[in-house]
Amino acid sequence: MWGRLKTLVLVGVVGAAALVPLFGDPRSTPVTHPLWARMLLRSLDMTDAVRTSTQASQVFATLAWRDSLSYPADRYLRAEGANVREEGGQVVLAASAGPAEVSYTLAVAQPGDYRLRARLSGQPGTPATAEVLPMAGGPAVKSFTLFPATETGWVFAGSTHLDPGAYTAQFLLPPGSTLSQVEIAPPCVNSIEPADGWRPTAVTTSQDLAVTALKAIDVEHELPPASTPIEITGDQFQVEAPAQAVEERAKAQGLDAMTLRASRSGLRAIVAVELPEAGLYSVTAFVSPGTGQRWLADGCRKAVVCPGQGSGWRPIMSQVFAAGRHTLILTLGDGATVERVRFEKKKSEPSDYVATLKRLGFDPGPDGPVARGRALDAMRFVREQRRGLLASLCGDQVPFEETPTALPTQVAGGATPGTPGQPPTQPPTQPIGPTEPPIGPPLLPPQPPATPVTPGT
Repeated sequence: MWGRLKTLVLVGVVGAAALVPLFGDPRSTPVTHPLWARMLLRSLDMTDAVRTSTQASQVFATLAWRDSLSYPADRYLRAEGANVREEGGQVVLAASAGPAEVSYTLAVAQPGDYRLRARLSGQPGTPATAEVLPMAGGPAVKSFTLFPATETGWVFAGSTHLDPGAYTAQFLLPPGSTLSQVEIAPPCVNSIEPADGWRPTAVTTSQDLAVTALKAIDVEHELPPASTPIEITGDQFQVEAPAQAVEERAKAQGLDAMTLRASRSGLRAIVAVELPEAGLYSVTAFVSPGTGQRWLADGCRKAVVCPGQGSGWRPIMSQVFAAGRHTLILTLGDGATVERVRFEKKKSEPSDYVATLKRLGFDPGPDGPVARGRALDAMRFVREQRRGLLASLCGDQVPFEETPTALPTQVAGGATPGTPGQPPTQPPTQPIGPTEPPIGPPLLPPQPPATPVTPGT
Protein backbone atom coordinates (compact mmCIF):
# COMPACT_ATOMS: atom_id res chain seq x y z
CA MET A 1 0.00 0.00 0.00
CA TRP A 2 2.70 2.47 1.04
CA GLY A 3 4.81 1.54 -1.99
CA ARG A 4 1.91 2.15 -4.33
CA LEU A 5 1.26 5.59 -2.73
CA LYS A 6 4.90 6.58 -3.15
CA THR A 7 4.73 5.52 -6.79
CA LEU A 8 1.64 7.68 -7.41
CA VAL A 9 3.25 10.72 -5.74
CA LEU A 10 6.41 10.26 -7.80
CA VAL A 11 4.38 9.97 -11.00
CA GLY A 12 2.51 13.19 -10.11
CA VAL A 13 5.73 15.11 -9.48
CA VAL A 14 7.31 13.87 -12.69
CA GLY A 15 4.12 14.68 -14.61
CA ALA A 16 4.02 18.23 -13.24
CA ALA A 17 7.68 18.73 -14.09
CA ALA A 18 7.00 17.50 -17.61
CA LEU A 19 4.14 19.99 -18.03
CA VAL A 20 6.27 23.03 -17.10
CA PRO A 21 8.31 22.97 -20.35
CA LEU A 22 5.08 22.50 -22.32
CA PHE A 23 2.94 25.18 -20.73
CA GLY A 24 5.42 27.32 -18.78
CA ASP A 25 5.45 28.53 -15.18
CA PRO A 26 2.29 30.65 -14.69
CA ARG A 27 4.22 33.15 -12.54
CA SER A 28 6.63 33.86 -15.41
CA THR A 29 3.90 34.33 -18.03
CA PRO A 30 3.83 37.91 -19.40
CA VAL A 31 0.83 39.98 -18.24
CA THR A 32 -1.39 41.69 -20.80
CA HIS A 33 -2.96 45.13 -20.38
CA PRO A 34 -6.45 43.64 -19.76
CA LEU A 35 -5.07 41.35 -17.08
CA TRP A 36 -3.03 44.06 -15.33
CA ALA A 37 -5.99 46.47 -15.45
CA ARG A 38 -8.18 43.89 -13.74
CA MET A 39 -5.46 43.20 -11.16
CA LEU A 40 -5.25 46.94 -10.48
CA LEU A 41 -8.96 47.11 -9.82
CA ARG A 42 -8.56 44.23 -7.36
CA SER A 43 -5.75 46.08 -5.64
CA LEU A 44 -8.11 49.08 -5.32
CA ASP A 45 -10.51 46.81 -3.39
CA MET A 46 -13.08 46.86 -6.19
CA THR A 47 -13.53 43.09 -6.45
CA ASP A 48 -17.30 43.41 -6.85
CA ALA A 49 -16.86 45.89 -9.67
CA VAL A 50 -14.32 43.62 -11.38
CA ARG A 51 -16.71 40.69 -11.15
CA THR A 52 -19.36 42.60 -13.11
CA SER A 53 -16.92 43.88 -15.77
CA THR A 54 -16.75 41.21 -18.45
CA GLN A 55 -14.92 43.20 -21.13
CA ALA A 56 -11.52 44.83 -21.20
CA SER A 57 -12.91 48.12 -22.45
CA GLN A 58 -15.15 48.38 -19.39
CA VAL A 59 -12.20 47.81 -17.04
CA PHE A 60 -10.06 50.33 -18.97
CA ALA A 61 -12.85 52.92 -18.82
CA THR A 62 -13.24 52.45 -15.06
CA LEU A 63 -9.55 53.19 -14.49
CA ALA A 64 -9.12 55.96 -17.06
CA TRP A 65 -12.53 57.68 -16.69
CA ARG A 66 -11.81 59.83 -19.74
CA ASP A 67 -15.37 59.83 -21.01
CA SER A 68 -18.86 59.27 -19.72
CA LEU A 69 -19.76 55.71 -18.79
CA SER A 70 -22.93 54.69 -20.58
CA TYR A 71 -24.98 51.62 -19.66
CA PRO A 72 -27.76 50.20 -21.85
CA ALA A 73 -30.83 49.47 -19.76
CA ASP A 74 -30.33 45.69 -19.85
CA ARG A 75 -26.75 45.79 -18.49
CA TYR A 76 -27.99 45.96 -14.93
CA LEU A 77 -26.62 44.38 -11.79
CA ARG A 78 -30.04 43.61 -10.29
CA ALA A 79 -33.62 44.20 -11.41
CA GLU A 80 -36.97 43.54 -9.74
CA GLY A 81 -40.38 44.09 -11.26
CA ALA A 82 -39.06 45.27 -14.64
CA ASN A 83 -39.81 43.78 -18.03
CA VAL A 84 -37.19 43.85 -20.79
CA ARG A 85 -38.64 44.76 -24.15
CA GLU A 86 -37.72 46.46 -27.42
CA GLU A 87 -39.10 49.91 -28.06
CA GLY A 88 -38.18 52.09 -31.01
CA GLY A 89 -35.27 49.83 -31.90
CA GLN A 90 -33.86 50.08 -28.39
CA VAL A 91 -33.97 47.72 -25.42
CA VAL A 92 -35.77 49.26 -22.46
CA LEU A 93 -36.73 48.25 -18.95
CA ALA A 94 -40.42 48.85 -18.36
CA ALA A 95 -42.30 49.11 -15.08
CA SER A 96 -45.68 47.93 -16.27
CA ALA A 97 -47.98 46.55 -13.57
CA GLY A 98 -46.19 48.05 -10.59
CA PRO A 99 -43.00 49.88 -9.53
CA ALA A 100 -39.65 48.45 -10.62
CA GLU A 101 -36.21 48.65 -9.04
CA VAL A 102 -33.01 48.34 -11.06
CA SER A 103 -29.35 48.81 -10.08
CA TYR A 104 -26.16 49.47 -12.07
CA THR A 105 -22.54 49.11 -10.98
CA LEU A 106 -20.51 52.27 -10.46
CA ALA A 107 -16.79 51.78 -9.80
CA VAL A 108 -14.96 54.96 -8.76
CA ALA A 109 -11.16 54.99 -8.86
CA GLN A 110 -10.61 58.70 -8.19
CA PRO A 111 -12.48 61.12 -5.90
CA GLY A 112 -14.59 63.89 -7.39
CA ASP A 113 -18.08 65.08 -8.29
CA TYR A 114 -19.88 62.57 -10.52
CA ARG A 115 -23.00 63.52 -12.53
CA LEU A 116 -25.85 61.11 -13.19
CA ARG A 117 -28.56 61.14 -15.83
CA ALA A 118 -30.90 58.64 -17.46
CA ARG A 119 -33.07 58.24 -20.56
CA LEU A 120 -36.58 57.92 -19.21
CA SER A 121 -40.20 58.13 -20.20
CA GLY A 122 -43.24 58.10 -17.96
CA GLN A 123 -46.30 59.88 -16.75
CA PRO A 124 -45.67 63.61 -16.22
CA GLY A 125 -45.80 64.51 -12.56
CA THR A 126 -44.93 60.96 -11.47
CA PRO A 127 -41.22 61.08 -10.64
CA ALA A 128 -38.66 58.33 -10.59
CA THR A 129 -35.98 58.27 -7.93
CA ALA A 130 -32.30 57.35 -8.00
CA GLU A 131 -29.85 56.65 -5.20
CA VAL A 132 -26.10 56.16 -5.15
CA LEU A 133 -25.31 53.49 -2.55
CA PRO A 134 -22.08 51.81 -1.38
CA MET A 135 -21.99 48.33 -2.88
CA ALA A 136 -20.89 46.92 0.47
CA GLY A 137 -24.05 48.26 2.09
CA GLY A 138 -24.95 51.30 4.15
CA PRO A 139 -27.00 54.48 3.75
CA ALA A 140 -27.33 56.25 0.41
CA VAL A 141 -24.59 58.72 -0.46
CA LYS A 142 -27.08 60.84 -2.40
CA SER A 143 -30.71 60.60 -3.51
CA PHE A 144 -32.17 62.23 -6.62
CA THR A 145 -35.63 62.87 -8.03
CA LEU A 146 -36.12 62.59 -11.80
CA PHE A 147 -39.18 63.92 -13.67
CA PRO A 148 -39.62 62.10 -16.98
CA ALA A 149 -41.77 63.29 -19.89
CA THR A 150 -44.16 61.26 -22.00
CA GLU A 151 -41.57 60.98 -24.76
CA THR A 152 -38.28 59.26 -23.96
CA GLY A 153 -35.48 61.74 -23.27
CA TRP A 154 -32.49 62.48 -21.08
CA VAL A 155 -33.32 63.52 -17.53
CA PHE A 156 -30.52 65.03 -15.45
CA ALA A 157 -30.52 63.64 -11.90
CA GLY A 158 -27.74 65.68 -10.30
CA SER A 159 -24.20 65.28 -9.04
CA THR A 160 -22.54 64.07 -5.88
CA HIS A 161 -19.04 63.75 -4.47
CA LEU A 162 -17.76 60.19 -4.41
CA ASP A 163 -14.59 58.89 -2.81
CA PRO A 164 -12.95 55.85 -4.45
CA GLY A 165 -14.91 52.64 -4.06
CA ALA A 166 -17.61 50.41 -5.52
CA TYR A 167 -21.14 51.81 -5.64
CA THR A 168 -24.50 51.06 -7.22
CA ALA A 169 -26.79 53.53 -8.96
CA GLN A 170 -30.26 52.31 -7.99
CA PHE A 171 -33.40 53.50 -9.79
CA LEU A 172 -36.99 53.14 -8.57
CA LEU A 173 -39.30 53.42 -11.57
CA PRO A 174 -43.02 54.17 -11.05
CA PRO A 175 -45.64 52.16 -12.97
CA GLY A 176 -45.89 53.07 -16.63
CA SER A 177 -42.29 54.35 -16.93
CA THR A 178 -39.40 53.02 -18.97
CA LEU A 179 -35.60 53.27 -18.67
CA SER A 180 -33.41 52.86 -21.75
CA GLN A 181 -29.98 54.15 -20.74
CA VAL A 182 -27.96 55.32 -17.74
CA GLU A 183 -24.92 57.58 -17.97
CA ILE A 184 -22.38 58.66 -15.36
CA ALA A 185 -20.24 61.64 -16.33
CA PRO A 186 -16.89 61.85 -14.53
CA PRO A 187 -15.22 64.94 -13.17
CA CYS A 188 -11.77 65.95 -14.34
CA VAL A 189 -9.59 63.22 -12.89
CA ASN A 190 -6.01 62.13 -13.27
CA SER A 191 -6.57 58.98 -15.30
CA ILE A 192 -4.99 55.70 -14.19
CA GLU A 193 -3.51 54.44 -17.45
CA PRO A 194 -0.12 53.79 -19.12
CA ALA A 195 1.67 56.56 -20.99
CA ASP A 196 0.28 55.36 -24.34
CA GLY A 197 -3.14 54.41 -22.93
CA TRP A 198 -4.73 51.02 -22.34
CA ARG A 199 -4.64 48.63 -25.33
CA PRO A 200 -6.54 45.33 -25.44
CA THR A 201 -3.72 43.34 -27.07
CA ALA A 202 -0.68 44.99 -25.47
CA VAL A 203 1.71 43.29 -23.04
CA THR A 204 2.33 45.16 -19.78
CA THR A 205 5.88 46.49 -19.45
CA SER A 206 7.70 47.52 -16.30
CA GLN A 207 7.16 51.16 -17.35
CA ASP A 208 3.41 50.59 -17.78
CA LEU A 209 3.31 49.02 -14.34
CA ALA A 210 5.23 51.89 -12.73
CA VAL A 211 3.10 54.63 -14.33
CA THR A 212 -0.22 53.03 -13.41
CA ALA A 213 0.89 52.05 -9.90
CA LEU A 214 2.00 55.60 -9.02
CA LYS A 215 -1.24 57.02 -10.41
CA ALA A 216 -3.32 54.45 -8.49
CA ILE A 217 -1.77 55.42 -5.16
CA ASP A 218 -1.85 59.14 -6.10
CA VAL A 219 1.79 59.96 -5.38
CA GLU A 220 2.87 61.67 -8.59
CA HIS A 221 3.99 64.56 -6.40
CA GLU A 222 6.94 62.27 -5.56
CA LEU A 223 8.24 62.52 -9.15
CA PRO A 224 11.41 64.60 -9.58
CA PRO A 225 10.96 68.32 -10.33
CA ALA A 226 11.44 69.55 -13.90
CA SER A 227 11.69 73.27 -13.08
CA THR A 228 11.56 75.84 -10.29
CA PRO A 229 8.12 75.95 -8.64
CA ILE A 230 5.75 78.84 -9.25
CA GLU A 231 4.67 80.16 -5.83
CA ILE A 232 1.51 82.07 -4.98
CA THR A 233 1.06 83.74 -1.61
CA GLY A 234 -2.22 84.28 0.18
CA ASP A 235 -2.35 88.00 -0.58
CA GLN A 236 -2.63 87.24 -4.33
CA PHE A 237 -6.05 85.63 -3.88
CA GLN A 238 -9.20 87.69 -4.33
CA VAL A 239 -11.71 86.95 -1.57
CA GLU A 240 -15.20 86.68 -3.05
CA ALA A 241 -17.53 85.52 -0.27
CA PRO A 242 -19.07 85.81 2.21
CA ALA A 243 -19.43 89.58 2.66
CA GLN A 244 -17.92 89.43 6.15
CA ALA A 245 -14.76 87.78 4.78
CA VAL A 246 -14.49 90.38 2.01
CA GLU A 247 -14.67 93.18 4.58
CA GLU A 248 -12.10 91.54 6.85
CA ARG A 249 -9.78 91.03 3.89
CA ALA A 250 -9.99 94.72 2.95
CA LYS A 251 -8.88 95.70 6.47
CA ALA A 252 -6.00 93.20 6.68
CA GLN A 253 -2.47 94.61 6.54
CA GLY A 254 1.08 93.31 6.72
CA LEU A 255 1.53 89.65 7.54
CA ASP A 256 -2.21 89.20 8.11
CA ALA A 257 -2.83 90.00 4.44
CA MET A 258 -0.37 87.27 3.38
CA THR A 259 -2.60 84.49 4.72
CA LEU A 260 -6.10 83.44 3.75
CA ARG A 261 -7.94 82.79 6.99
CA ALA A 262 -11.54 81.59 7.38
CA SER A 263 -13.80 82.42 10.30
CA ARG A 264 -17.01 80.63 11.30
CA SER A 265 -18.77 81.91 8.17
CA GLY A 266 -16.18 80.32 5.88
CA LEU A 267 -14.35 81.88 2.96
CA ARG A 268 -14.17 81.60 -0.82
CA ALA A 269 -11.26 83.02 -2.81
CA ILE A 270 -9.96 82.85 -6.37
CA VAL A 271 -6.60 83.33 -8.03
CA ALA A 272 -5.22 83.01 -11.56
CA VAL A 273 -1.84 81.48 -12.31
CA GLU A 274 0.13 81.59 -15.55
CA LEU A 275 1.92 78.35 -16.41
CA PRO A 276 4.77 78.84 -18.90
CA GLU A 277 4.59 75.36 -20.45
CA ALA A 278 2.33 72.36 -20.64
CA GLY A 279 3.02 69.30 -18.54
CA LEU A 280 2.30 67.39 -15.36
CA TYR A 281 2.18 69.72 -12.37
CA SER A 282 2.00 68.97 -8.68
CA VAL A 283 0.05 71.49 -6.61
CA THR A 284 1.12 71.71 -2.98
CA ALA A 285 0.20 74.22 -0.30
CA PHE A 286 1.16 75.36 3.17
CA VAL A 287 -2.14 75.08 5.01
CA SER A 288 -3.90 74.59 8.30
CA PRO A 289 -6.93 72.37 7.53
CA GLY A 290 -9.42 73.83 10.01
CA THR A 291 -12.82 72.19 9.43
CA GLY A 292 -11.86 71.36 5.85
CA GLN A 293 -10.89 72.87 2.51
CA ARG A 294 -12.16 72.45 -1.06
CA TRP A 295 -9.85 73.20 -4.01
CA LEU A 296 -11.16 73.59 -7.57
CA ALA A 297 -8.77 73.91 -10.54
CA ASP A 298 -10.20 75.36 -13.75
CA GLY A 299 -13.70 74.79 -12.45
CA CYS A 300 -13.25 71.07 -13.01
CA ARG A 301 -10.64 69.16 -11.00
CA LYS A 302 -11.49 69.07 -7.31
CA ALA A 303 -9.46 68.14 -4.24
CA VAL A 304 -10.48 68.13 -0.58
CA VAL A 305 -8.24 68.75 2.44
CA CYS A 306 -9.81 66.91 5.36
CA PRO A 307 -10.21 68.44 8.83
CA GLY A 308 -7.16 67.95 10.99
CA GLN A 309 -4.57 69.47 13.25
CA GLY A 310 -1.37 71.33 12.55
CA SER A 311 0.03 73.45 9.75
CA GLY A 312 2.40 72.32 7.04
CA TRP A 313 2.98 71.57 3.38
CA ARG A 314 0.45 69.18 1.85
CA PRO A 315 0.07 67.74 -1.64
CA ILE A 316 -3.25 68.94 -3.08
CA MET A 317 -3.38 67.41 -6.56
CA SER A 318 -1.30 66.30 -9.54
CA GLN A 319 -2.71 67.20 -12.95
CA VAL A 320 -1.68 67.71 -16.56
CA PHE A 321 -2.16 71.40 -17.42
CA ALA A 322 -1.85 73.24 -20.72
CA ALA A 323 0.41 76.27 -20.97
CA GLY A 324 -1.36 79.51 -20.15
CA ARG A 325 -3.74 80.94 -17.58
CA HIS A 326 -5.52 78.71 -15.05
CA THR A 327 -7.86 79.48 -12.18
CA LEU A 328 -7.86 78.11 -8.67
CA ILE A 329 -10.86 78.51 -6.35
CA LEU A 330 -10.51 77.80 -2.64
CA THR A 331 -13.32 77.19 -0.18
CA LEU A 332 -12.20 77.21 3.45
CA GLY A 333 -14.13 76.02 6.49
CA ASP A 334 -13.90 77.52 9.96
CA GLY A 335 -10.30 77.93 11.14
CA ALA A 336 -8.72 76.92 7.83
CA THR A 337 -5.76 78.91 6.50
CA VAL A 338 -3.69 78.98 3.33
CA GLU A 339 -0.35 80.79 3.26
CA ARG A 340 1.38 79.62 0.06
CA VAL A 341 0.61 77.52 -2.98
CA ARG A 342 3.16 75.98 -5.33
CA PHE A 343 2.76 74.70 -8.89
CA GLU A 344 5.76 72.48 -9.64
CA LYS A 345 6.26 70.93 -13.06
CA LYS A 346 7.34 67.30 -12.80
CA LYS A 347 9.52 65.04 -14.90
CA SER A 348 7.02 62.56 -16.28
CA GLU A 349 8.80 60.19 -18.63
CA PRO A 350 8.05 56.51 -17.95
CA SER A 351 11.62 56.07 -16.72
CA ASP A 352 10.94 58.75 -14.06
CA TYR A 353 7.98 56.73 -12.81
CA VAL A 354 10.13 53.59 -12.63
CA ALA A 355 12.84 55.36 -10.62
CA THR A 356 10.26 56.93 -8.28
CA LEU A 357 8.47 53.63 -7.66
CA LYS A 358 11.82 52.03 -6.78
CA ARG A 359 12.55 54.84 -4.34
CA LEU A 360 9.13 54.32 -2.72
CA GLY A 361 9.88 50.66 -2.08
CA PHE A 362 8.86 48.57 -5.09
CA ASP A 363 11.10 47.51 -7.99
CA PRO A 364 9.01 46.90 -11.15
CA GLY A 365 11.89 44.88 -12.62
CA PRO A 366 14.01 45.25 -15.75
CA ASP A 367 12.78 46.94 -18.92
CA GLY A 368 10.42 44.79 -20.91
CA PRO A 369 7.34 42.63 -20.26
CA VAL A 370 6.21 42.07 -16.68
CA ALA A 371 5.76 38.49 -15.52
CA ARG A 372 2.66 37.47 -13.60
CA GLY A 373 4.62 36.92 -10.38
CA ARG A 374 5.96 40.48 -10.45
CA ALA A 375 2.50 41.83 -11.26
CA LEU A 376 1.03 39.99 -8.26
CA ASP A 377 3.69 41.55 -6.03
CA ALA A 378 2.88 44.97 -7.49
CA MET A 379 -0.82 44.41 -6.89
CA ARG A 380 -0.14 43.73 -3.19
CA PHE A 381 2.07 46.84 -2.96
CA VAL A 382 -0.62 49.04 -4.53
CA ARG A 383 -3.29 47.57 -2.25
CA GLU A 384 -1.25 48.30 0.89
CA GLN A 385 -0.43 51.86 -0.19
CA ARG A 386 -3.94 52.56 -1.46
CA ARG A 387 -5.58 51.55 1.81
CA GLY A 388 -3.49 54.15 3.60
CA LEU A 389 -4.64 56.74 1.06
CA LEU A 390 -8.31 55.80 1.43
CA ALA A 391 -8.06 56.04 5.21
CA SER A 392 -7.14 59.73 4.82
CA LEU A 393 -10.18 60.61 2.68
CA CYS A 394 -13.29 62.18 4.21
CA GLY A 395 -15.64 62.93 1.33
CA ASP A 396 -16.59 66.57 0.76
CA GLN A 397 -18.08 68.04 3.92
CA VAL A 398 -16.65 71.55 3.70
CA PRO A 399 -19.38 73.65 5.38
CA PHE A 400 -19.34 76.63 2.99
CA GLU A 401 -21.46 75.44 0.04
CA GLU A 402 -21.46 78.46 -2.30
CA THR A 403 -18.48 77.35 -4.35
CA PRO A 404 -19.31 76.75 -8.03
CA THR A 405 -18.30 73.26 -9.11
CA ALA A 406 -18.13 73.82 -12.86
CA LEU A 407 -16.56 76.81 -14.55
CA PRO A 408 -15.12 77.42 -18.01
CA THR A 409 -11.56 76.10 -18.20
CA GLN A 410 -9.10 78.92 -18.80
CA VAL A 411 -6.01 78.14 -20.84
CA ALA A 412 -3.93 80.12 -23.27
CA GLY A 413 -5.97 80.74 -26.39
CA GLY A 414 -9.24 79.85 -24.66
CA ALA A 415 -10.91 76.50 -24.22
CA THR A 416 -14.30 75.04 -23.65
CA PRO A 417 -15.23 73.79 -20.20
CA GLY A 418 -13.55 70.50 -19.54
CA THR A 419 -10.45 68.75 -18.42
CA PRO A 420 -7.41 70.88 -17.57
CA GLY A 421 -4.75 70.46 -20.22
CA GLN A 422 -7.07 69.57 -23.09
CA PRO A 423 -6.41 71.35 -26.41
CA PRO A 424 -8.56 74.48 -26.86
CA THR A 425 -11.51 74.12 -29.22
CA GLN A 426 -13.22 77.51 -29.01
CA PRO A 427 -12.83 80.68 -26.93
CA PRO A 428 -15.00 81.10 -23.84
CA THR A 429 -17.98 83.38 -24.36
CA GLN A 430 -18.74 84.08 -20.70
CA PRO A 431 -16.58 85.32 -17.82
CA ILE A 432 -15.90 83.07 -14.90
CA GLY A 433 -19.06 82.25 -13.01
CA PRO A 434 -21.17 79.35 -11.78
CA THR A 435 -22.61 77.15 -14.50
CA GLU A 436 -24.17 73.72 -14.57
CA PRO A 437 -22.43 71.87 -17.39
CA PRO A 438 -24.75 69.96 -19.70
CA ILE A 439 -23.89 66.34 -20.33
CA GLY A 440 -23.62 65.78 -24.04
CA PRO A 441 -24.32 62.58 -25.93
CA PRO A 442 -22.62 59.49 -24.50
CA LEU A 443 -18.91 59.66 -25.25
CA LEU A 444 -18.02 56.07 -24.51
CA PRO A 445 -18.20 53.93 -27.65
CA PRO A 446 -20.10 50.63 -27.58
CA GLN A 447 -18.19 47.92 -25.74
CA PRO A 448 -16.58 45.68 -28.38
CA PRO A 449 -17.24 42.00 -27.65
CA ALA A 450 -13.81 41.06 -28.97
CA THR A 451 -11.95 42.40 -25.92
CA PRO A 452 -12.85 40.12 -23.03
CA VAL A 453 -10.80 40.19 -19.88
CA THR A 454 -9.19 36.85 -19.18
CA PRO A 455 -11.47 34.92 -16.78
CA GLY A 456 -10.23 33.94 -13.38
CA THR A 457 -7.89 36.89 -12.87
